[in-house]
Amino acid sequence: PETHLQLGIECHERGALQESTYHLRLAARAGLPTAMLLYALACRHGWGMRPNASEGVSWLQKAVDSAQLEVADDEDLIKKGGPKAINRVDQKTHKAQFALSVYELGVSYMNGWGVRQDKALALRCFEVAGNWGDPDALAEAGFCYAEGIGCKRDGKKAAWFYRRAERKGVSMAGNSW
Repeated sequence: PETHLQLGIECHERGALQESTYHLRLAARAGLPTAMLLYALACRHGWGMRPNASEGVSWLQKAVDSAQLEVADDEDLIKKGGPKAINRVDQKTHKAQFALSVYELGVSYMNGWGVRQDKALALRCFEVAGNWGDPDALAEAGFCYAEGIGCKRDGKKAAWFYRRAERKGVSMAGNSW
């Protein structure tokens, strides 16, 4: 599965989208969370295949579930064997996979791509993903609070999310908050 994931990424980078999607599909079916996420995006955007947003959402949900299990397994290892029981790079990767998958699920709910549009649920996904470290999710949550999308307008919350996004490297130049 890891070989298919790597081939899928390499093919995508060189523009061989059909071949990329083939490899990502195989790796996703084998249970790799990163492959599930990338295949979900291929389904949503039609990279090398006919777009199928509802299948994309299904794979995003599987990616969230799978990445969440990896994060939980990491925490169990730490509890049983202490901080040295786990590879920190793997732990950060698992958390980032979870956050990005939740963020992309939020994008689907915000735009109604493959699911019924639900802006409040999208905002909640952005908040969760932001709390797990995704900078784009922080910026999206800030925007939702600034504009009252999926919630009541709240300038203080918007500024709080925007500042966190900026600290993570998101360019906030031109914002009037």
